[in-house]
Amino acid sequence: MNPLPDVPLVSIVTPSYNTGAFIEETLRSVEQQDYPRIEHIVLDSGSTDGTLDILARHPSVRLVAQAPQGLSAKINQGLSLAQGEIIGWMNADDLYLPGAISKAVAALKSNPDAGLVYCNFLWVDEHGIELDRLRTRQATWRELLSSLYIPQESTFLRREVLAQVGPVETRYPLVQDWELWLQISKKFPIQYVDDWWSAGRIREGQRSDLYRFDFWLQARAMTKEHGGTLAPLFRDYWGTKLGRAARMLRKGQLSRLGWKLQRHVASVGRHLANRHMGEY
Repeated sequence: MNPLPDVPLVSIVTPSYNTGAFIEETLRSVEQQDYPRIEHIVLDSGSTDGTLDILARHPSVRLVAQAPQGLSAKINQGLSLAQGEIIGWMNADDLYLPGAISKAVAALKSNPDAGLVYCNFLWVDEHGIELDRLRTRQATWRELLSSLYIPQESTFLRREVLAQVGPVETRYPLVQDWELWLQISKKFPIQYVDDWWSAGRIREGQRSDLYRFDFWLQARAMTKEHGGTLAPLFRDYWGTKLGRAARMLRKGQLSRLGWKLQRHVASVGRHLANRHMGEY
C-alpha cells in the first residue's frame, strides 16, 4: 500500500435525484468539516424538485448535472471522477458529523495497510432528530458474508484499493455497497474504529424501505456468489425480524406488527412488479 501524503485530498461522492428536502443539510455537513482538502462531487440526473437551485448556492461542489439514471451508474461515474487519495460515499439525505473526515484520515494513516476504515453511525429522522445510535464492530470477510457490518455513510476507502477491486457491481443495486466491502475485504485488511462519524436518515419512500424483500433476495444472491451459505444470512437477517415480531406479540403491539406485515406484503408486490419491469 502506498503511503498517504501529509494532507491527502478526500473526495466525497454524492448521488442525487429529487432530494431537495435533505441535500442542503448533506452539503453543509461536508462544507463544515474541519479538514482542509475536500472535493465534493454531486451527480444529479435531472432533479425537478429544486435540488439544482440548492446546489447552485454551494459553488464549492463539483456538480455533474447530466449524470446517468440509477444509483449504481452515478456512483461509478463519481468514483471514476474522484481525484482524492481517500474516497467517501455519502448519499444525498445522509450527513457527516463534525470532525468526521479528519478522524477518518487519521485512522487510515494509523492503519497504513487498511483498505478502508469504518465506524458506528446514527439514525436520524426526516427532521434530522436523532433516533438511535448503532454500534458495529470489527468484522472479517467471512462475517461480512452473513451481515452488513460496514455502514456505507461511515466508510472511507483508499482510491488505490478501488482501482484494484473495480467499480460498484451494478447487478445488485440494493446491496452494492455490501458487495464492494466484500470485494475489498477479500484482498485488504479493513479497520473498525469505535467512533461516530455520520448519520443515516430514515424516511418514507427510501429504497431500503420500499424494496426490503428485494434487499433480502439480492443479499442472498450476492453473498452466495462470494461463497456464503444460507443459514448464517437467514439467521442474522430474518432472525432479527422474527425476534422483533415476537417482542411485539408479547407486548400486545398488534397494530404495529400488522403495519409492519402490511409493508412487507407491499414490498413483495413491488418485487413482483419490478421483476417484470427490470428496474428499481
